[in-house]
Amino acid sequence: MNRLARSISLAAVFVAVVSGCSGSGNSPPNDNQSSGTISLSLTDGPWHDAGAMMLHITAVELGHVDGHVVHLGLPGGGMGIDMMLLQNGIHRELMGQRQVPAGHYEWMRLILDMSQSYVDMAQGGGRHGMHMGADAADGLVVHHPFEITESAHHEFMLDYDLRLGLHHQHMGMMGDRFELHSAMRMVHMNHAGGLMGVIDPALIDVNHADCDPAPGGNWAYLFPADAVGPDDIALDEVDGIPGPLATDRVEMNPATGDYYYHFAYLADGSYRIAFTCSGEWDESGDDDYPADPDGLFDFQMFSDPIDVVAGEMHRFDLVP
Repeated sequence: MNRLARSISLAAVFVAVVSGCSGSGNSPPNDNQSSGTISLSLTDGPWHDAGAMMLHITAVELGHVDGHVVHLGLPGGGMGIDMMLLQNGIHRELMGQRQVPAGHYEWMRLILDMSQSYVDMAQGGGRHGMHMGADAADGLVVHHPFEITESAHHEFMLDYDLRLGLHHQHMGMMGDRFELHSAMRMVHMNHAGGLMGVIDPALIDVNHADCDPAPGGNWAYLFPADAVGPDDIALDEVDGIPGPLATDRVEMNPATGDYYYHFAYLADGSYRIAFTCSGEWDESGDDDYPADPDGLFDFQMFSDPIDVVAGEMHRFDLVP
């Protein structure tokens, strides 16, 4: 099934999932300390250059506000997850009903075995090992305050955006280097909603004089509602303007002829959507929008704020 056709059917599934999450549980605290339980799943934003992208996750760590770290190892030495299979609302459970001390936490981190992690390039580029970037030397971390309450169950989703987090460098005679950076969002499923919609066909690259019709140009970018304007993807933000929270490749649904974007598992709140039909020119190593030296990358639209409500997949079409 085409990924966009699948995304439409997944919208109904997504609403059922988030609506069915419960904030209570019956796992008792241990004898020495009050505790709650957590379930944790992983999903992914698309990256068109990869055929497969395997992360071998061995543990999850939670950083408590008092400085101590809760380490939760995965059974069997960990699990390998092909992130390219986790798109458009599809997710993989990392752990379920694990007991953790109650309290306030500041971050969550995925610990990886890099010897068993790799990326396969889509266009005959072979298999490549990966390195951890400076911001992910100890693992892929998301800084997001959360609370584990006593005798309650909490379900979280981690959304890792490959286009934001996997940095591909061409090293000349030394070959290619792939670096993983921390580019995750985290949401408590009791507060998760979604956002999707149709892109006006006049904005799509094959219909837009300013864009190259080669595949890979049509992308939706997600920003917080208080963003004053859209910005490009950059490994290091040097212009003082925050880049996108997430990105989604826009493709045509052959059943309808419509072009859709799709963002699942968003924390309830307000967002803006930007659209570009020249996304192939947005290089993660450069922070140069709007002064792109190539003069080829630009945004065709930037929406007004859009409200996302927990338990709902909200539709908002991008029309000039």
